[in-house]
Order: sequence, then structure tokens, then C-alpha cells
Amino acid sequence: MEPVPVDPAHFAKTAHHLMASKMYSLASCVMLFYDIALTMPDEVEKIWMQPRFTYMTLLWTLNRYVAPLGYMVIIASFHMDWPPETCDRYILYPEALKIVITLVIGIIFILRLYAIYGKSTVVAVVGMVLLVAELCIKIWAFTDGARLDLPEGLVGCILVGRNHLRFSFTWISELIFDTIVFLLTFHRTLRHYRFQHRSGQPGSRRPHTLIHLIMKDGVTYFAVIFAANAITASIFLWSPEPGIKPINASFSTLITSLMVSRLILNLKSAAQTASVWASGGRVSGVSQSDDDEAPYRHHHRQTYVVSDVPEDDISKEAEGGRAEGFMGDEAGDWQDLFFELVEKVE
Repeated sequence: MEPVPVDPAHFAKTAHHLMASKMYSLASCVMLFYDIALTMPDEVEKIWMQPRFTYMTLLWTLNRYVAPLGYMVIIASFHMDWPPETCDRYILYPEALKIVITLVIGIIFILRLYAIYGKSTVVAVVGMVLLVAELCIKIWAFTDGARLDLPEGLVGCILVGRNHLRFSFTWISELIFDTIVFLLTFHRTLRHYRFQHRSGQPGSRRPHTLIHLIMKDGVTYFAVIFAANAITASIFLWSPEPGIKPINASFSTLITSLMVSRLILNLKSAAQTASVWASGGRVSGVSQSDDDEAPYRHHHRQTYVVSDVPEDDISKEAEGGRAEGFMGDEAGDWQDLFFELVEKVE
């Protein structure tokens, strides 16, 4: 049987779109490797020079290196002239990798919520239920994946969906999870932010407190990741060109890994720029330091920004079992726990 003739204009258009998708994915991967190189000194100091290797170090390692190493295989597959049978066996690998990355990042954010909600088991359980639901939706969506059919003369093993609406739920589910996490984080930090300002203390308006950092990083992360996932889902849903549909998929996954790494490093940096003295399970007010190194080494005390609310004010609010702006057994506990979760060890 003679091959079906291909319209030259259609072939050129498809080739152009395919090359754009390949180069954009390659650029996204290079972006992540470049950021790893930029932040490597901070990583060595704040992650690998810590006294012990714990589960948070493991989560960091998985988030930091699974995505770039896994995407090296994906980028290579975009340029391989594989037989259809070989491509069909491989084709679900990108989404399986995304499931692993989503699981790791989801656990990190659930720990974050657990900390800022004062070790609330309810929040942790709700977070886990949402994460499991997201993963189930992703698995359901990506099992509809298939390789992109390309005209003869064009090569690449590229994942697209048979049903574009179903396949787009890979990113829609992530949008929903990230939105809920952001709203919970913003609600909590906003309440604490208002509580700090109601304390009326001169230092309560300093910009470099932990609560400001959580708010700033949370808003930045949500804005970037929401935009990336919304764009990816929209392209899969409405782009009429098959070669364009996967163009933003790599970027949305890799930028998520990059942003989470930055969030963790920012918290580690905050741990070295201010100090807190904790005794008897109660957190006292924050004390800024002019020396970035001495405070957290001196007398083996932990160093990070916690709260500008004086201990007396916290104690008054905590009387009668109530601490406005907090949930948990004791006002201020979540700040201690938050840095336990990012491994600031005495």
C-alpha cells in the first residue's frame, strides 16, 4: 500500500509546532538545572551540612532531583525515532513521574499546614484526603494518555490524551489542591498577622518575620503555579493543533519543583537571620540579630524568626484555653514545629 500523501503546508505547520514544543520543554529543563546550579551553595550549607539526615532531607532530595533526572529521559524521548510499539510501552512514563513529584510536594505542603495550624490532626487528615483525591484523579486522567501521531518524517515519543477534557484533569486536580492549600495557609497567616499588629508593639511591624515570609512565599508560589497549570490545562482543552497541546506540560511540572525548593531554602535562610529563645514549651518574642551566624550557634540556641508578639500578650490570650489567631494546645507552638519540619536542629 502506498503511503498517504501529506499536504506540504500541513507538514510544515506540524513540524514547526513540534519543534516549538521540543525546544520549550528543553528550555524548561535547562531552567531547572540552572536554578540548581545557582542555589547549590545554599543547598550545601542549609541541607547537606546539617547534623542529621531525616525524612525532610529525603523529601528535599526527591523534590530537588527526581524531576530533573526524570526529565532528561523525557527530553531525550522527544527526539527518538522509536517504533510505535516501543513508544507505546514508554508513553505513560512522564505522567508516572509527575505522580511521584506530586506526592512528594503534596506531603511537604501538608506538613507545612500541619505546622502552622498548631499540630492539628484534622488539618493533616484533610490534607491527606485531598492529596489522595488529587493523585487518584491524575491516575484516572493520564491512563487515557496516548502517543502523538506524527506524519512520516517527524520523530518523537510525545504524550497527549485521547480525550482532551479527561487528560486536562491532570492539571485541573492540581489547581484545586493548590488553591485549597493556599486558602488555608493565607487564612491562618492572615489571622496571626492581624494578631501581631493588634499587640501594638513597636517591633510588630518588622517585615522579616516568619509570618511575613510564609505569606509572601505562599502568594508567590500560588500565583506562579496556578498560572502555569491553568495555561497547560487550557492549551490541552482548546488548542486546535495537536503538536502544541503538550508545549507547557514540562514547564508546569519543573517550575513546581523549582518553586518548592526555593520555599524550603527561604525558610532555611530565615533560620539564620533572627533568633528565638524557647523554654518550657513556650515561645518568647523575637530578637533580631546583627550577626547572621552567631545567634544560632551561641549556646546551641535555634535561630529563626517566629513572632513579634510578646510572651505576656500570648499568655494573656492563652488564658482560659483561648489564643486568638492560633489553633492547637499552646499559642506559638506552630512556629516551633514549623522549623522542626525544616530540620533546624539545636
